[in-house]
Amino acid sequence: MQGVKAWFLLLGLLWGGVWAQSALELEVLRRTNQVRTERGLRPLQWDARAYEAALGHARDMLRRNFFAHQNPDGLGVAERMRAAGVLEIMVGENLAGFEGYPDAEIPQRALEGWMNSPGHRANLLKPEFTHLGVALVREGRRVMVVQKFVGRPFDPQVRLRPTQAERTVLVLSGTAPGTVGVFVGDHLYAQLNPPIHTRLELPPRAEVSYALFDGQTWWATHSGERGLRLEATLERSLVPGKQVSLSLPAGDYTLAVGAQPRPWQNVSGPVHLELALPGTLGALWLGVRRGNSVGYSHRIPLGP
Repeated sequence: MQGVKAWFLLLGLLWGGVWAQSALELEVLRRTNQVRTERGLRPLQWDARAYEAALGHARDMLRRNFFAHQNPDGLGVAERMRAAGVLEIMVGENLAGFEGYPDAEIPQRALEGWMNSPGHRANLLKPEFTHLGVALVREGRRVMVVQKFVGRPFDPQVRLRPTQAERTVLVLSGTAPGTVGVFVGDHLYAQLNPPIHTRLELPPRAEVSYALFDGQTWWATHSGERGLRLEATLERSLVPGKQVSLSLPAGDYTLAVGAQPRPWQNVSGPVHLELALPGTLGALWLGVRRGNSVGYSHRIPLGP
């Protein structure tokens, strides 16, 4: 055999649709699960959305002649997974490229190469990963193999549909002797340093309170106490958003909103929730609550 080549790349991140098209892709899944079960790990389930993202990336690398986790447009694995409808935050990616090898050899060669690379091996054997999509695409002598891993601790059974939702913006101005905490319920929602001039979007029906930080502890207070002087107004309007339907299994959860998660409220499952959320909030986050810690597992986009 002349001119045979192989190359590999990996990425792991914390952070429905298309089905497997070939027996070779399922063979990569089978071999992946074989190395996992031999080490006492649960096998990965096929995920159609992860496969859609893997297939798109494999085709893109062949079409634009690059080999990387980040495409020439600057989009990485997390962005591609979100575009395919994957809501889970914990995702990972293994890549392998071959030139001149027959199709029948590629699943075995891919697994052997990944298992001999510490980083790729870590993705293959990560206990938290639960689902996998695999794309194996040939163009002439070149073949790209893409694995997309997903960690799905629970399935929230999310459904989204467009709606008009109320947007609430808290407008704050004033002074304080130190850092001011804006609390929504029992959750620290934002920290503000004086002088304070800010617009803060709130989740629906938020009950807001304030506290001052002394370097160690938050002290609940009101404007006019402890040197806090705040003027606060609420601006409300109707904007495009999403009606979010989701069902949570038994357990303790925290809901958060924002481009980065700002804690909103705690809920206990099993429970079904119907939430009308403005797109301006960015995203709804689901997190598993264990004691005082929260591990966010899903990011649900609220925009267009």
